[in-house]
Amino acid sequence: MIKRHPERFILLTAVILYAPFLFMGYGSDIDTYRVLHAGRHFVQTLDYIPSRGPGFFVFETIMFFMDQLGGSFLANLTIMGMALIILYGFMRLCREYKIPHYLLLTIALMVHPFFWANAACSMDYLMGIGFAFLGMIQIRRRHYFTAGAAFALGAGSRLTVVLLAGGFLLWQFLIEPQNRWKLIQAGLVFGFFTIVFYLPPADFAQWTTRFLVASVGSQEYWSPGLRFGRWGYKNLMFWSIPGFLLLIGFIIRGLIKSGWESFSRHAWLPAAALLITLVYESFYLGIPTEPSYLIPTIPLVLIVFGIFVGDHRWPVILLTVVLCLSGIVTINIAQPNLGNRATSAEYGFWLEPGHLAALTTERLNYQQCGRPYCNVIHSPIQVQSK
Repeated sequence: MIKRHPERFILLTAVILYAPFLFMGYGSDIDTYRVLHAGRHFVQTLDYIPSRGPGFFVFETIMFFMDQLGGSFLANLTIMGMALIILYGFMRLCREYKIPHYLLLTIALMVHPFFWANAACSMDYLMGIGFAFLGMIQIRRRHYFTAGAAFALGAGSRLTVVLLAGGFLLWQFLIEPQNRWKLIQAGLVFGFFTIVFYLPPADFAQWTTRFLVASVGSQEYWSPGLRFGRWGYKNLMFWSIPGFLLLIGFIIRGLIKSGWESFSRHAWLPAAALLITLVYESFYLGIPTEPSYLIPTIPLVLIVFGIFVGDHRWPVILLTVVLCLSGIVTINIAQPNLGNRATSAEYGFWLEPGHLAALTTERLNYQQCGRPYCNVIHSPIQVQSK
């Protein structure tokens, strides 16, 4: 099966890796429980109160029905299905545009600690990205209306998916002039339904743009030094220090050695991936809080990395091993004075539980505790009804 159907084998391996998390409760993030409350409140009262800004209406609605039908198991299974769609869509895209070592790159995506930790967890990150990759698959199948609808469902699940879906549509528009009118139609469907999905949050905000403004704390936490420090540190830890250095080293080496020539050989897919990544990074610089906001960049960065390693398989294998190990144990070089609200940090060298191990511990704690605030030290900000 491995030799005949390697892509199926990778998807089967992903199922085996992710399946145990189906039985570990909803997840380790307090936002998960806010999502469930938002869905229940809306169905009971038809009064929409978002779980948090800017609103996640599609995701909150889907999670409500999955929770009602099958509890945390079915809610998590829905997200795992989206994770598999992402892996399949990534493989299809890389195969079609001849990205080297795409099977190894897919394994790296599969075991990235932040992807793995969210692959069977009732959070919106992979729901939004999954719909985006479903839209990409439909575009390549020439099903433009359903592609636009899928992109809109992704944006309705998480607004920043607009960057991924919009970037993909723009790239396709540039490289496929013969399909431009159909791509415009897909974009119109995408835009229309995205607006529809954000009418409830806009209504909650009394038809102002207030719902689009994220709550990130007072200005004492956002001096230029603290902002850039958070952005750089969280990017570093997102890939782990060894993984980040490996990625940056090969990407810079590739850009210096071959420049844009490598991009043009693959229908400019790596160039699109790099530019979309930079757009995500610019937005993340504006709100460098949760490292999970960077999850959409994982497949994009891996595409760029894949073309610059060229014929060498060992860098991709090494990156995959590093990512897998960093989910269990990771090297840390800074410890903040306050979690998520740091104004200073102590610098040094520590070996700590990796992201996957830490979130699994928190998740089991939530499941055992049976209440949504088990791992929360500070009282959460309550969303006020309109």
